Amino acid sequence: MRLAKKQRENRVSYPASTERDLTAELPNKPAAVRVYSRSGHCAALGLDFDAKDRTPEQIADVAYDVFQAEALLDQAGAWYLTDHAHGGVHIYLLLEQPLPFLEARELVEAMAQRWATLDPSPHQSITSGCITVPGSPHKLGGHRELAISERSLRERVAGLRTPARALRQLRLIFRDEIRVVQAKRAAKAAHEPHSTPTVYEAGAGRVMGHRYLALAVEGDWAAYGYSSPSEARWAVLWSAMATGLSREDVAARMSDGRWAGLWALHAHRHDPWATFSGDWARMEPLFNASNTAQDSSVHTSDTSANSHTGGPSVHDTHGVIRAWRSLLHEVEAYEFPGARGWTRRLLLRAIAKQSHEIGSTLTATGVRGLSLATGMSPQTVALQLRELSTQSDPWIALTARARGREAAAYELRIPDRYADVAATVRWIRGKAHALRPAFEQLGAPAALVYEAIEHGHGSSPITIQSRTGLSRTAVTDALGTLSGWRLIDGEPTAGYWLTSTDADLERLAERFGITHARASKIATYRAQRRIWWAYLERHTIALHANDLAADAEILALLDEMRLHDPDPPPAPTGLSAVA
Repeated sequence: MRLAKKQRENRVSYPASTERDLTAELPNKPAAVRVYSRSGHCAALGLDFDAKDRTPEQIADVAYDVFQAEALLDQAGAWYLTDHAHGGVHIYLLLEQPLPFLEARELVEAMAQRWATLDPSPHQSITSGCITVPGSPHKLGGHRELAISERSLRERVAGLRTPARALRQLRLIFRDEIRVVQAKRAAKAAHEPHSTPTVYEAGAGRVMGHRYLALAVEGDWAAYGYSSPSEARWAVLWSAMATGLSREDVAARMSDGRWAGLWALHAHRHDPWATFSGDWARMEPLFNASNTAQDSSVHTSDTSANSHTGGPSVHDTHGVIRAWRSLLHEVEAYEFPGARGWTRRLLLRAIAKQSHEIGSTLTATGVRGLSLATGMSPQTVALQLRELSTQSDPWIALTARARGREAAAYELRIPDRYADVAATVRWIRGKAHALRPAFEQLGAPAALVYEAIEHGHGSSPITIQSRTGLSRTAVTDALGTLSGWRLIDGEPTAGYWLTSTDADLERLAERFGITHARASKIATYRAQRRIWWAYLERHTIALHANDLAADAEILALLDEMRLHDPDPPPAPTGLSAVA
């Protein structure tokens, strides 16, 4: 289930970060369950009739549409359950055989063409589609209540399901609306033709183009102009090969739910895995032949958006950096308390991580490189760098301002007030991390709690609270999130421990779409950097040093628009999708 998270104007959402196992106890906030399985099938259609503002007119419209819907379902021979809360109604159409994503989505969207109060969104995404169920608390108070008795519920749950012939009857009833839905999808496909796979040689790794990744996740082949699931399937596999994924990599993504859409593109075959293996075996020699003459070099640095000036020669530089990290770890809850302090702690971690990578306490990194490492916007990073470096006894010192292509340089510094403590502090174990990508979705509190447990401070919620500086509520919510995604295990009395590795966090980040989004950001930032370099080439010759110092607008651009990683070679060309 996923728990509700408050939004503006009394709205709620059900983000992936709140997902956890169903329990026998009722949750204390609205909860929704996923509509689709990992393979992209649903066992029940969830029809959400919504009275958005709860006006008398909207409630009456919902009641009228529900009356019509129940009459049609009875006529078709379907079995269903109905619940209600504050004027809204859900109808759960129980299915004898699970329905594939595209068929379920098409039927619900067709129903929404006839009934204006029906919201089709729960069935429009394999990964995020969910609906609140009977017994769930409602955001306006009370719970969703079934419209039938407990005895009738037991009878229906015990074995009464909607047979395939009833679904065929429903498709016949809504044949005109289905044509409208299909026409809209065809019109969308006309504006979004499939293109050649995009390969980004970026720090996040080579990634598939957006359309191919969307096909792999959702499987909606018609929306991207393909004439059949087979044609779309080949395009996705070809793009996966172009990004360097192996057959085992693709199979793992199909198995664990990350690429449920690609599984759905195979599921109509008698033996989906045999189909997948056969497709891969036939495509691999074609792909290799088409790319024999291409340069296959890949930029693999984890900090591809960074450029460093190097630092002074210091004995045991990594020891100095680790001592700085350990001191920060010891006092950060006091130094940077509350939600405002979370982001500053993550930014300092990112700088320390980069210092380890280059072996120097002095680094020069563009704000966009640090943005990628922390999940914050470049503007936020720039503001916080200024704030941290201008304190009276700072953790980082600004040693050189940004000019032209050169980034501002910052050096790690142990504050004078902690000089005695730094000499005796116990070094922390493990790698240096900023914000690991999965926690962009799960949240900074979850990242800090995970890190505390990782470093052996998970004996109780009170210990975690003391170590992280978070509130008791924030710690409780973070523990629930981490447990829900099976990243940790334990209980308040026995303590908590990790049940996951960095590889698990990487898979989760990919499932959330963060890996792909990060690679897209890198591509955008590189384009912005090239524009800025072109601007400098046009104007630097005509400007003298005094003019440059007096031009406030150019100085602002120098501070805010800089990306200083070496310009990478162009992406390979000549890749094409195979139909």
